Amino acid sequence: MKELTELTNDTSLATWIPADYYADLILEASVCYGQLSGVITALDYDAEQGSGGIVQVRYASSRSAQGPMEACECLSAASSTLGTYSITIYPYGDYDQMCGYSLWKAKGPVKDVILNEMAKGLANARDSAIWDAIVTLTPGYHAHSTASCGSTTTDSEYCCGNKFAHSFYNAIVSVTQEMKSNCYHPDYLILNPTVARYFYNKDYLYENGFQTKYDANGNMTMLHGLKVIETGVATDCSTSATTLAVIIDSSKAVGEAWGKRPTFEETRVPECDYYKEVIWMYWGCHEMDLNAIGHVLNP
Repeated sequence: MKELTELTNDTSLATWIPADYYADLILEASVCYGQLSGVITALDYDAEQGSGGIVQVRYASSRSAQGPMEACECLSAASSTLGTYSITIYPYGDYDQMCGYSLWKAKGPVKDVILNEMAKGLANARDSAIWDAIVTLTPGYHAHSTASCGSTTTDSEYCCGNKFAHSFYNAIVSVTQEMKSNCYHPDYLILNPTVARYFYNKDYLYENGFQTKYDANGNMTMLHGLKVIETGVATDCSTSATTLAVIIDSSKAVGEAWGKRPTFEETRVPECDYYKEVIWMYWGCHEMDLNAIGHVLNP
């Protein structure tokens, strides 16, 4: 027979250890499944409680050196423009109820799976907000491909000769080089897998001429010197005149700010034999320097 203190200790452990474990699971999974959040952002800031929910990111305009100068020639005073970008933090969350009896009957880690999906939902929400921030604006640079993604003539025109991939690649090159010519440093290309697929097509009649790199699993990692991110939150292949890819200088393009990292709370309702599973995060993002963003569009 176990002592009462041993039973009490066991009960305490059963109450606390899983909660800590699930809290870590929520935080880790939410971070790991983000493709844009925490990857392409120039700013990843934790705001203090009581800060009002808006983060002001300070910036100063670039300056040009004066010269060459003549002997004893005086410099002219030139002022700098100082400003701020505002990032508003909003609450995001998810909530589920899990029946104790159902969890008992089910085989496998049901709660783990559901909470993991909730965490992935948070990550997807952040990525979607970042994509909206960099695509729903007038960027500093843009170019149109001459062939349309998703055309009905794919088999006859877009496979043999891969016309869309070639024209789209040329537009990517054009935007990238324009950004570089203005002293920006584009480093990321973001696009939907349905658009990226054209760079995986094998065309045995023509050399594609693309500057691409792939990882050991065959996933494209680089195109024209840009790190590639294929994400489902980006615009999918379409024949309309829409932005299909975004090129950014990640040091200046978009920022994100945290008020609260993803947190997990569990409450048992004993009279109903179910658990309340709740997760919250306070987070926001905003585009910053428009000249650090370029769009590639359909015709």
